[in-house]
Amino acid sequence: MRVRIRHGGRCHQLPVILPGALGAFCALAAAAAPAADLQFITPTQGRPVFVAPGTSFVAVADLAGATNGLRAELVARTNPPHYHPLIIAPPTTGNAGSTELQLSVPADVPEQTYDLKLTTARGPLVARHAVAVQRLTHRLRLVHLSNMNVGDVGAPHFDQRLVDEINLLAPTLIVATGDYLDVTHPNPPEGWQDLADFLARFDAPCVAACGDHDDLTLYTQYLAPSPIGTVGVGSCQVLLLYDVPGRPIYSDESQIHWVEQQLGQRGPRLRLVVSHDQRPNLLSYWQEQGMLQRMIKTGRLGLWLAGGHRDWDGVECRDLIAAAAPLLYARTHQSSTVTQDGAEGISHYRIIDLDRERAIVYGTELADDRHASLPVGRIELSYDGPNDGTRSRVAFNALSTHPFRLPNLQARLLLRRAGGARPWCRGARLVRLVDLGRYWECRVEFDLPDKGAVRVVAGTGTPPELPQLDVSFDMPARVTLVPRGAGDERYLSAADWVGIVHVHNRGSASADVSPLIRLDGQTVAYRVVNEPGPFATAYKLRLGPQQTLALQLDLSAGRFAPGRRELQVYLSGLPAQLPVCQPLELVPANAPGTAVPESQ
Repeated sequence: MRVRIRHGGRCHQLPVILPGALGAFCALAAAAAPAADLQFITPTQGRPVFVAPGTSFVAVADLAGATNGLRAELVARTNPPHYHPLIIAPPTTGNAGSTELQLSVPADVPEQTYDLKLTTARGPLVARHAVAVQRLTHRLRLVHLSNMNVGDVGAPHFDQRLVDEINLLAPTLIVATGDYLDVTHPNPPEGWQDLADFLARFDAPCVAACGDHDDLTLYTQYLAPSPIGTVGVGSCQVLLLYDVPGRPIYSDESQIHWVEQQLGQRGPRLRLVVSHDQRPNLLSYWQEQGMLQRMIKTGRLGLWLAGGHRDWDGVECRDLIAAAAPLLYARTHQSSTVTQDGAEGISHYRIIDLDRERAIVYGTELADDRHASLPVGRIELSYDGPNDGTRSRVAFNALSTHPFRLPNLQARLLLRRAGGARPWCRGARLVRLVDLGRYWECRVEFDLPDKGAVRVVAGTGTPPELPQLDVSFDMPARVTLVPRGAGDERYLSAADWVGIVHVHNRGSASADVSPLIRLDGQTVAYRVVNEPGPFATAYKLRLGPQQTLALQLDLSAGRFAPGRRELQVYLSGLPAQLPVCQPLELVPANAPGTAVPESQ
């Protein structure tokens, strides 16, 4: 059996087996630094565990014999924090004297990422941001963060903008590929504490590889007891390798043996490899041994995330990566403001959605099935007022300047309670609700169209009444771009494309509305069919009950880039703005199957 991995609009085939049980979490502790007096082995901040509400997971710790009177709880570092006691089965002694604890999560625990706190007779033990309580579906969202080198003169601090923006994306898992601190950092222990604080500010847990600039002792103290290990995420398994330029994996026979043992085990539908070295040295080793394709197919390897300062150029290791097809290889531009090795000085990240039989990579399409990583600062969210639980109604605007749709974004709202009524939401989907006493914590989900925006309002009490308006489209899906100026500027041809937007009032009362129509970030003029008046960008219209108005679009004056775009219709003047979109393909006049208008 094989599945397809879609990279942008293209599909990659990769081998799978029928899905087995939930991928088990394990950590390899053989290469770890000496254990502290009290220490978690699993889960940890860099090796989290995923667990559904109402189920259990295994925690392993070195408790130095302090096993009497144990108490365990999940701690949410929200404002305010909340705590959830766990049920502990009788502890057992594991390898090397470690203690194994089976911990049961109550069914009513809200879904989010928690600290795991264990109270012992010797004091508390905390695994920060290490337990993700989630009901995982077939769709997983990964966000890849690459080299940061914080402490360099160009990046004195971790980039908080990454936290704010990536949390909007609602990832399932953050994947970090090492080099967190620069070798010139003035105080490495303080820097590693800053890193732990930084990673804990993401809503999602993080799996973290170790880079060649990273102090291995501090790595094992703050992130994981070993740089080698696995994490189960639903039906997928993440393998973390210790593969750095100064210690390539092909010189580590024991690690290669461990990897091949993991790949020989049945269970995960798909395996992902996370490694720091930008060259996939393990693939090179397998190729030299004549076993590359066999390991990819039998091991169900689908994705390789590597470290580096820049996106993959499509040239380096090209033959090796081509030989490893259908494995999808990805590198991401530096995730900080450092300008080392050609980095731009703007933090980047990469989004990859795994959805059953495909992987969707978001970013501007490049050559050779590659996509550019995303610079921070092109998604914005602004609130109308405080979002701190003091107001019973909160509204925000979200904006994207990316030339592609971003689905399933989320925002966290805090709403003051108003009697016993549950909160409502307009312009987004209310996907989670937690009662925090004086106020509600709400998670609302929405999609951002390409170079588009949404306006969302949520509250308690009486919701606003919205007119019952429907939008539909009557237009060809393919639009021809005809060059009319110097350089690469292209203008839409108005000679052979006619588009009509229908706005229908299905309510019993009249509705006032001002349609705003946008394409590729530009406002499109229109006029009402069969009514006098020129083309304009913002008509104020009144629709009577059951009335439909047809709007004819004028695209002749626009300047647009080729590609897949969305025609967006906003009904301005309403409390919430969720555009109705129609996909369009904008193609140059010389594209296959496209005729140049006779007037040209």
